Amino acid sequence: MKTLAIDDIEKQVIKVVQEAATHMNVAMKVDSACAPGYAGLTSQVLVTAMCRLEGILDIEIPENCYIFHDNNSLRQLSIREASEKLWKVINKGKNVG
Repeated sequence: MKTLAIDDIEKQVIKVVQEAATHMNVAMKVDSACAPGYAGLTSQVLVTAMCRLEGILDIEIPENCYIFHDNNSLRQLSIREASEKLWKVINKGKNVG
């Protein structure tokens, strides 16, 4: 599995979420601060977006990981937070700085 920077992940998350919003006719500003779950995209659409990210980034997201939500605070995450969460998941077990 290749090493990815959070910024690279974030760029792809923004791109995939924007594509999903356009496809679903959801008018929303998609940037790092956007929380797609609050902005009008359903979890089903975002799970599909996660599948697309797996292919684009050549990674594997565990089935029990939903990157757009925080289980502790029970809130939807921004794209930046989701990217950070995904980075942590794909680097789990690696010696990362």
